[in-house]
Amino acid sequence: MNETLPALSPNYASQRAHVFTEATEVHGKWPVEFQFRPARGDHRNLLVVFSSVGSKYGFGNALDSVQCNILRIRDHFDSGASYYVARNMDFTVTESIQALIESFMERLGVSREQVTLLGASKGGSAALYYGVKYGYKNIVASTPQYFLGSYSHGHGQLGDAVLGEGQSAENVAIMDSVMKDLLAKETDFDRNVYLVSSPGDYQYEQEVEHYLPALRAYGNFNFLFVDSPTVRRHEEVVRQGLPSILSIVYALTEGAAPRWGEVRTGPAAPEDEEAAAAHLAELRETDTALAVLTRAEVADGRLRLSGHGFIPGLPRQGEVKEEKRLVLERRGRTWTYPLTTTREIRLYREYFDEYFCEYGQGGFRTPDDLTLESLPRGTYEVSVCLTSPEEKIERRTRLIAQRAIDTRQAVGDSEVLVRGSRNGVKITKRRILSPESEGVRFSLKNSWKRDRRVHAEGVFFLPGRNADKKNHALYYLVLRGRRGCFSFPLEVRKNAKVVRPHVGPGDIGSYHSGYFSTPDDAGVDVSAVPAGRYRMHISMSTGGALFTKKAGSLFLGRSR
Repeated sequence: MNETLPALSPNYASQRAHVFTEATEVHGKWPVEFQFRPARGDHRNLLVVFSSVGSKYGFGNALDSVQCNILRIRDHFDSGASYYVARNMDFTVTESIQALIESFMERLGVSREQVTLLGASKGGSAALYYGVKYGYKNIVASTPQYFLGSYSHGHGQLGDAVLGEGQSAENVAIMDSVMKDLLAKETDFDRNVYLVSSPGDYQYEQEVEHYLPALRAYGNFNFLFVDSPTVRRHEEVVRQGLPSILSIVYALTEGAAPRWGEVRTGPAAPEDEEAAAAHLAELRETDTALAVLTRAEVADGRLRLSGHGFIPGLPRQGEVKEEKRLVLERRGRTWTYPLTTTREIRLYREYFDEYFCEYGQGGFRTPDDLTLESLPRGTYEVSVCLTSPEEKIERRTRLIAQRAIDTRQAVGDSEVLVRGSRNGVKITKRRILSPESEGVRFSLKNSWKRDRRVHAEGVFFLPGRNADKKNHALYYLVLRGRRGCFSFPLEVRKNAKVVRPHVGPGDIGSYHSGYFSTPDDAGVDVSAVPAGRYRMHISMSTGGALFTKKAGSLFLGRSR
């Protein structure tokens, strides 16, 4: 029975999604790019975030647990950075940024006392600059630069963008005086200022230390000195100090201003060198080894793996050379391949175990010429063998992946898959052609051969397994003839209109990306394929299975 119903209204729950939305607004001369996320519940303060060099928006996912309104401003003006202060020495950038902040304050109904400015490195300088210049009470600045001109000069694209073409000495001097002159004119010392630095950061003495005389004049000045052996680089200060930084942000954005004073965070005392040496030597003697796959790629018929692999701990005589081998094991047989040791600069943080250990040579990668051409087809368990000849230690451990890895590629008449998880890594080499597959939906919509290029496109999906994203499967064009079997990657294409008629009655799956084609519909180059007659097939690799359908035949003449 039909009855008259009102039109659909927007769903209130959908309108209140607490996610970052990206937009651009023009305030004054400059368009300002930003992200905004509304508060969760009754947390009405505003957190304004400035980004560091090399990051689009500051602090990434680290702010997910912050409950208040968050405005993240991008430092991107006329395709370049400005330090949030000057673009090509045009200081009107600050007026546009401040106008954006004020517009959000008006929309949200918050005062300057309810705004917290946060930034690290370049963003830390910006937080201090806007806090002092425009009278904001809450400022959290990690590792800010003091001499903006000298730091910008010669610093990649930042130099020309801020200082102008040629980066003149005069402009460097003007920018170097920005923070000094601003702080010298300060008259309102009723602010909550939180400065974060570390003795492990070379910029403490070069930049941050110059702020201290002026900032100590504020009524609630707090200096967090992050002291940890895992802070050895500028960007690591925020990572190590993040719990403290977030605790400050949580409090400020709830209306409470912590008074910590000048404190040192980290271990209560420096590491005991003797205790560290004993612990690391004991760890070295323990029957354990580490092997973690971080990247896998199969390209041009070559297997490229890289990751972390080392024997934990450190012998008392100091760092020693380790040799590494990749081991593939199947049905009691093993195949071994040498691995190249690579330098890693941050493993001391990732694999910290009570005491600092560098693990500077703890990386590995496969040699550039590693192919699996001679490897029999099958599925192999992967491990890494680590040897320290000087210590007479040889250990082997299962290779794992801390995040899921699934990479696959056609190599001639085979497909090679590398699949990894915390439970282990497996490498599979299987035929690129399966028996003619039943139960799939397949329809070749177009194919052609022009000179030495071949094109094919059409519908191909497995009912019951969604094909709604471009990474739902890989497709291959396979040519099989007397002269061999040759495969070429195809492109996944969204083509809902063509796919829809192939969906069976009652099937509620989503298959709009179940369509293949050659890249850009330009065909694949088959000039390396010997002349002759070939059967054409399309193979679809998805999940643990591979499906193949016939797609006609063609004749390739000799190349001219």
